[in-house]
Amino acid sequence: MSIFDRFISSATDEPEKKSFSPTPYRRLFSELDTAAEDAREEYPDDSKTIDDFVGALKEFCKGRRKKSSEPVSAEARFILSEDRMRAYACLLPPENNGDGITLEEFLEDMHYEGIQYGILQESIPQEFARGYFRIFPVAKGRPPQAGEDGKVTELFQRHGIFHLETQDEAQLDFKQSVQLQPVRKGAVICLICPPKPGADGMDVAGQALPSPQIGRIDIPQGVNTAVSRDGQALIASVDGILYIDNDRFCIHEQKIIDGDLTQCQGTLQISGSLYVGGNVDGGTDIEASGDIVINGRIGQARVRSLGGTIRVQQGIHGSEGKTFLSAARQVQSPVVEWAEINAGGSVIAEMISNSTICCGGTVYATTGRGMIAGSLIHAEDSILCIRIGNLAGDRSRFSVGYPPHSPDEWNRVRTELAQVQSTISKLWATISNLRKKGSRMSDSERSILDQLVVQRELYNERRESLTAELNGLNEVMSKRSKGKIQCEKLYPVLDIQIGRLAEEITAPAENCNIHAVENRIFLK
Repeated sequence: MSIFDRFISSATDEPEKKSFSPTPYRRLFSELDTAAEDAREEYPDDSKTIDDFVGALKEFCKGRRKKSSEPVSAEARFILSEDRMRAYACLLPPENNGDGITLEEFLEDMHYEGIQYGILQESIPQEFARGYFRIFPVAKGRPPQAGEDGKVTELFQRHGIFHLETQDEAQLDFKQSVQLQPVRKGAVICLICPPKPGADGMDVAGQALPSPQIGRIDIPQGVNTAVSRDGQALIASVDGILYIDNDRFCIHEQKIIDGDLTQCQGTLQISGSLYVGGNVDGGTDIEASGDIVINGRIGQARVRSLGGTIRVQQGIHGSEGKTFLSAARQVQSPVVEWAEINAGGSVIAEMISNSTICCGGTVYATTGRGMIAGSLIHAEDSILCIRIGNLAGDRSRFSVGYPPHSPDEWNRVRTELAQVQSTISKLWATISNLRKKGSRMSDSERSILDQLVVQRELYNERRESLTAELNGLNEVMSKRSKGKIQCEKLYPVLDIQIGRLAEEITAPAENCNIHAVENRIFLK
């Protein structure tokens, strides 16, 4: 098989180039300059390669002319562009009756020069036939093709994880909506456009040219999210609240109720956290082990968070004896009216009226109107607000500085202890009267006496237990309390209890810092 057959279809009928008689030296250079001018015009992007080629050809021709008395065969000369992506050729004529060059010989020379890829098979025979002193391309490489970087389009805003329980209670702003983004299982979080690989190139010498590296796509996949089967989306794996953690979309698994929740049959028990997009009313009974977020308001309902915080975005507008909230940590609501609240931590509101609150922390009403009126509040720490009471003179009762249920427990234990002591006294009187009969006691009376003695022993044990409990409560309530009540404006009437100290305030006051020092309560 010929060299020509390796690159192009058969060219057996190509004529051989006729020999040229020697040309004058000056004419040879002129021919090359003309060839260069034509080539630069036709291939402007390779002007430097063509100029370098012509310079090399002139030097080579000088060497050929030194052999003026000997026959010099026609020959082909080649050059590669600097980036080796193009190859050019020029045919030099024979001198002194030297032999011409055939197309097959030309192709063979090109092969031996290492030009192997991108051979211009269609144009070479035509350019070859046009004669000597022609600069023409013979090969063109394939440049590498760049791929396309992947792209991720995020469909949700980047909110950090939202902790309902706040450490800066005084700065909680209910006018700002809770930054929560509830999502359903299967919801598309991000659109993914996968990267498209490029293609390697090849220079005319057959050297592979690798395509540029594709930028690695970073999919922000976090907890409870997954990439879809087709790889074109990041989706939610569970129902819950979407948040950003370590620059990744994550989902805090949570039960989601999109609209209102009213007139629920029985108790709605949730393992985990709960998000209600609307209102809770109609006597609904809710219990969740985690946080509870009500994006609307609460009316007549019973809501319990066994291990978290309750947040009511639009306020608690309850009914007397029909609205109850209990949270292991905080309760947060802009308005609390006609409700009973128990919280292991703090209670944060802007207005509290006609309500009963027991909490293991502080009651805050320091933003908005900051008013507490007509309410019963037990706070283990303090009560901080802007205003206490109103012009109508609604009475409030505040107790601070000890566990919120301590006074009630103290009163209960005292009452029960008094009842037990009275029963013991009555039993002892009956037992004494029966024992006075001595041998005159009947069998039935003796049986009753035995039963009364047993009962008396049981009541004595109960008395000892209640006495120990009362002593413990007395110790708690007798401790020096650091609890305080602060407000800018106070309207009477206000009943205050700090530890075992009690005070009734019946006159208006301003800038109050109510606290206990030793055995006295001070307003300033």
